[in-house]
Amino acid sequence: MSDTRANPRERILSIARALPPAPKVLADLGRLLQDANASLEPVANLIRQDAALATQVIRISNSVAYRGSREAPIGSVEEAVVRVGFHEIHRLVGYVTVDRLVDRELAYYGIKTEALREHILYTALTCEALAEECGLDTRSAYTAGLLRTLGLLVLDRVAAGLEGIEPYDQERAGSYATWEGRVFGLGNPEIAGMILADWSFPPALIGAVRDHHFQSEAAYENTLACLLNLACGIVAGTGFGLPGEKGEWDFTPRRFDVIRLSMGKLDVAGKKARKAFEAYDLRYRLSGGSAQPPRPSAAAAGPVSCDSDPSPSVLGVNDDNPVQATEGGMIAPIDFTTFMRNYQDMVYTTAVRLLGNETQAEDISQEVFLKAYEHWDNLQASPTAGGWLKTVTTNLSINHLQRYRKRWRFFSELTSGGGEDDGQPVEFASPENFLDGLTQSDRRAWVERALEKLPEHQRVPLVLYHFEDLAYEDIARRLGVSLSKVKTDIMRAREALAKVLARSGASHEKLEV
Repeated sequence: MSDTRANPRERILSIARALPPAPKVLADLGRLLQDANASLEPVANLIRQDAALATQVIRISNSVAYRGSREAPIGSVEEAVVRVGFHEIHRLVGYVTVDRLVDRELAYYGIKTEALREHILYTALTCEALAEECGLDTRSAYTAGLLRTLGLLVLDRVAAGLEGIEPYDQERAGSYATWEGRVFGLGNPEIAGMILADWSFPPALIGAVRDHHFQSEAAYENTLACLLNLACGIVAGTGFGLPGEKGEWDFTPRRFDVIRLSMGKLDVAGKKARKAFEAYDLRYRLSGGSAQPPRPSAAAAGPVSCDSDPSPSVLGVNDDNPVQATEGGMIAPIDFTTFMRNYQDMVYTTAVRLLGNETQAEDISQEVFLKAYEHWDNLQASPTAGGWLKTVTTNLSINHLQRYRKRWRFFSELTSGGGEDDGQPVEFASPENFLDGLTQSDRRAWVERALEKLPEHQRVPLVLYHFEDLAYEDIARRLGVSLSKVKTDIMRAREALAKVLARSGASHEKLEV
């Protein structure tokens, strides 16, 4: 134990090297995107170096937050990068990096997992907003904000491997620095700088993270360190700071001068950061990431049926207006995250009862809260917010059912004969039981393989009509052909597809619509 405390470097680096490799990918991605002519292939190849990172990037890019409810899912990193863009892919990789690093609470610091994630995300977005106001590199600033607490993560793991370590206590120790100095002989900013150097991050970023507490005059030579210090001060002022860092942040004129920042620009950056944090936090909560609030359990949601009785235990709580009224009858505004947590059970439960499908209900819930965020100025203090959410949820669910039924109707209407009136209908299982035993991706691949066997002049109008919800007239205009040809091609495509599906041995059960 004494050797470890006297010379912690190797212990620290060994723990850091065992962490997920995503931070290294983030460092290389930042360098790659510095080139204005960066191309898609090297960016995608870099992300693929970390298989878990690549999987999460694809998953998030497929969420309603990025693709909406109508765009087709994607399955490759290249498609994910194209969908979100270079600027957003850097943000997204950074967020996933933090999501993977902060996988537990910091027991020795007394910091909960969710609180640390929120602090890191808010700090990174504040750094980005400040950099934009000052004309500095926004990607470097964002990265510095994401990784500045790296030392806390590693030291907490180091402490867990030592005997007789008493957790940090704010009343006794005051600051993290005092406790860290007594236990480890080094502070968390120095540890973070050491790790970033081992991971080959740029020297300016290493120095910024190491020196942003301003323990020496050398810190003033690093503009990014000044920016990071001021960003931490803004975040602490909003209530998202860390308890052991009180008193570390000081809006001194000298720090403003280093990055050429005025108080007016500081205020503008703070407002931008707050708005970006709420929107970005919402986006990743809705993408199903680790920071997503828990959805209601099956017991809370009740039977998955369109005609089941409402659950008083859920709806009774969530239908009431959770926004507190003041003595004068005015509604006290709340932040969007709290608003979403208050209503998420009601929205999800309403959707799942209408749709009878949990996965579809999750997608609808995401879309509802994205719409709510677009109308947040009107909803945040509205006594009828719950009713508005329920109405939107109901409408979106019904629209989804109508699209869904139309999309799959043609499977039950296909004929196996050679003409429009020949043969008997080829009946297939309903969408919920269609190709039972296969995963959703396998089902999609099965249908796509069947469609690929059709000639193009039949496949294209069939897909546009049944999968894209286009009318015959719209298809004719798009393809530049006559209306009668469109109808004929779709009819023949249905007949040809029926033969392919019949040969597949699919189960036969009439689809009720």
